[in-house]
Amino acid sequence: MYKPLEIKLMEIAGVLPTMKAMRLPLQSTSDSFKFDPLVLPHLGDEDQKLAGKLIRAGDDHAKALRGIVVWLEMKMQVGFMVEFETYRHGVECLSTSSTMYTNLKQLSGPALAEKKQAGLEDLVYTRILTISYQAFRSMYFARQYHRHPDWRIFCEFVKNLPYFIELIYPNK
Repeated sequence: MYKPLEIKLMEIAGVLPTMKAMRLPLQSTSDSFKFDPLVLPHLGDEDQKLAGKLIRAGDDHAKALRGIVVWLEMKMQVGFMVEFETYRHGVECLSTSSTMYTNLKQLSGPALAEKKQAGLEDLVYTRILTISYQAFRSMYFARQYHRHPDWRIFCEFVKNLPYFIELIYPNK
């Protein structure tokens, strides 16, 4: 039975260092700043303009976006998990839930493999991942119109990330 993808935003980091890194080749100063350590920084107008220009020029020019990292908790079925594995650059799986250490710990060898395979389509795995803004951008453009409902859920999540318009889908 299908269970929709669930995504929980855990943390976002690296906005200010990314803006500074983006400006190093130009030897210019970032105009982004932080009001409060508990709130995401404010992107300055000049940083937004430069980021948009670099993003539209391609991934090589927008490489600083690899520095903005989002920690997520995703709950997904194996069918989507296999499709999601297509994306390796900028995506790091920190851990996945497992049945081997809970309800299968008495089994080993072929019996373990067989039991682990049974009912796979109904299992929901929880993963903690980090994904860079550059990877989010790539995934969003590749999957925004995909037929699988979990890709639609994922892309809707991406659209709601802070600075989506500025750093993932900049205006032309």
